[in-house]
Order: sequence, then structure tokens, then C-alpha cells
Amino acid sequence: MAKNLNSKPTKELILDAAFSFLERPFFSSFSMNELAAKVGISKPAIYRHFKNKDDLLDAMENRIVDNMADLLKDIASKDFETTKKSLAGLIRYFIENPSHINYFIAQMSQNPNYEDRLFKRLSERNVSFTDIEKGQPFYLDNFKTDMSLFAKHIFSGMSLMYFVKLQENLRSEGKIAGMPHDFSEKVVNLLLNGFSGTCEKDNPIYPQEITRERQKELFDLCKISEDSFPAENRIFTALAAVIEKYKMGGVTVERIADELGMAKSSLYEYFDNKNQMIKTLVNKELLLLETIANENTVEAKNFTEYILIQMYSELEYFMHRPSIIPICGWLLMSNDNSFEENQKKSEECNDYLEVWVKWLPERINSPDLGFPYSPKMLTTWAGVLPVAFLVEAKGKDLSKEKFMEGFNFMIDYIFNGIK
Repeated sequence: MAKNLNSKPTKELILDAAFSFLERPFFSSFSMNELAAKVGISKPAIYRHFKNKDDLLDAMENRIVDNMADLLKDIASKDFETTKKSLAGLIRYFIENPSHINYFIAQMSQNPNYEDRLFKRLSERNVSFTDIEKGQPFYLDNFKTDMSLFAKHIFSGMSLMYFVKLQENLRSEGKIAGMPHDFSEKVVNLLLNGFSGTCEKDNPIYPQEITRERQKELFDLCKISEDSFPAENRIFTALAAVIEKYKMGGVTVERIADELGMAKSSLYEYFDNKNQMIKTLVNKELLLLETIANENTVEAKNFTEYILIQMYSELEYFMHRPSIIPICGWLLMSNDNSFEENQKKSEECNDYLEVWVKWLPERINSPDLGFPYSPKMLTTWAGVLPVAFLVEAKGKDLSKEKFMEGFNFMIDYIFNGIK
């Protein structure tokens, strides 16, 4: 392709076009022919710059990691304000480049322990993650043994993604005209200081003291016995197995039928198509989770207890139904509207914010994000963290004690921050 002084090099144009397939958070298994058509060059021309598709994907990742490394080079600074600026800069970067954060969502949905690879590549670029106060390694060697650092990593990474996608959704739905110029700084303030450092003491969201005895009562309240939990649908189990085997792009009705040991035509006796099958099964599971959480949160005496019960209820549910985690990831990254429809259906159900939480104002300004919002944004934030924790803990061979230690650290970060 000819290039004038004002145009980008062809290699960069190819990368730009590749990222354009991830403008929305869907897994898009684009072909090299489709990529060439988007750039306006021939397919062989792509191979003059990239040996194969894997080489192209690696270059996409390098572009993001290089940018991240530049933003995070001062993350370990002893100057706390400099550290805050690094984190805020990273949030702004992902807000301005939605396809880049969607790339990470796709990778994390498909590849177990993807963060290990990401942090290794950042460390190769001389990014050093250190604890702000203790000056100890934030990740690397002791990441899998120090549960406070393990939980801090999950809390920070998932929270960053949540708030980046939150502002994107609010803008696309027209619920806010535009992002406050200091939105990134406000999110960092919330992550570092939690509810206790961002709310006045008379605010119902301000954390209330919970005794060890009461916390144990709430945890026991949320426990689910095996004999009281409904058996998982066989098709649901088979779908999860297919996702594990063939990743996001390999889910077909034929493979689900093979996993079940039955003919493809037999599945169509119950469902018209794959999407209807998945939506029906997932909606059933979402309703079960919602019912369990709503029944348990009746016991909450304040917002702090509500968050504890919500997170413990989700933990118990996903521990009994681990197959739903890869399925939700698949729906998120599938190039159809199934996941969005499921989210809307969940919102239309008998409001997840039951009992005393409805006593809160419909719109709140604290913690300050720069615009008024519903309390559900905070409970949804707390709700995504147990899933992230379970995904990250998988394969780490953590003892039950270590697992719960890390999970409780993560809850504490919501209330008191990671500062």
C-alpha cells in the first residue's frame, strides 16, 4: 500500500483495523481476508508484516502492554500522588481506547491465568508493582502466597474494568451527557479509600462495624447444603465442558450434542436454536441466584451487612455451580445480544435491591463519581468481584483457609480501600 507523509505505516494500519473488530466487547474471530478488506490491501500484503495470525495477535498485545508500561512506570513511586496519577492515567487510557480493554476481556475469558502472562510482560518492561506502604513486591513471587496482595490484585483489576465499562454504558445509553473530566481520579480515590474514606459517617453506605460473631452468622446464613441445591441441567454442564475444550469460538450445537452423547436433532426437540437454548438455561440460573440472594439479604440490618450477604451468597452459589462462570464469559464475548438480553432480564426481575436497600435514595452522590447514580451501581460492583476471585483462584491450589482469607480481604477493600 502506498504511504504519504501524513499516513500511518501499513503495519500500524493493519493493527488499527485488527483492533476495530473489538470495538464492542465481543469475541470476534476475524479472518485475515476480512482484515485485509478492512485495511484495503491484499491478504498477502499482511504477511509481509506479520508471519501469521498469532504473530499479529502478539503485536496487538505488545501495543497495549507498551502503552500500559509507559503509564505505569511510576506506579511504585514513594510519592503517593504520583502513584495515584499512574492509576488514573491507566483508567483514562482504557476509556479512550475501548477496543484495548475489550482485548483483555476476551483474553481473560478464554485463557486461564492470563494475568500471569500480562504481569510477566509488564515486568519485562521494567514495571515494578510494589505495595504502597510496605514497599514489598505487589505481584510476582509472593502473589500466590500473600492473600492480601492476591486479593488486592483482583480487586484493583476487576474494579478498573468495571468502572471503565460503566462509564461507557452510561454514555451509550444517554444516561449521562459526558464523563466528568476527573472521573478517573474519583475512581482511584474510591479504590484507594473505599466507602469509609469517600462517604460521610451519616451516609447509610458508610461501613458499620460488624463483629466477628455477626460476620460468622452471616456467612453461615449464606451456606448452601448439597442436598438443598437443585441438580445442574445436563445441557448446561455440556456447554461448560465445550467452552473449556474449544474456547469461545468453538461452541457449536454439534459439540454440545457430542458431549452429551446424543444426536444434534435431539437438542432441537427442546430448543429452536443454540441462542434460545443458552438464554433459557442461563435465565433459569440467574433467577436461582437472584432468589437465593434476595432470601438471604432479608437478614441485613444495614448496607454493610447487605454487601457481606450478597458477596457470601454469590460465593456459595458459584462454588456449587462453577460451570456458569465460563458460560457467562462466553455470553459476554459472543457476537450476539444474548448476554445483553440476560442482563436486562435480570434488571427487570423483582429488583435485586430488596428489603432495606430500597430505603436508600434513588440517586446518590457519595462515593463521588462526578455524577448522581443509583445504589445498584455499587452493589453490581460488589457483585462482580466474587466471580473474578473464583476465576483467579482456580488452579492456584489454595487451601480453604487461604481462599477465605483472600476473599475477606477483598470485601474489606470495598469498605476501607487498598491504601
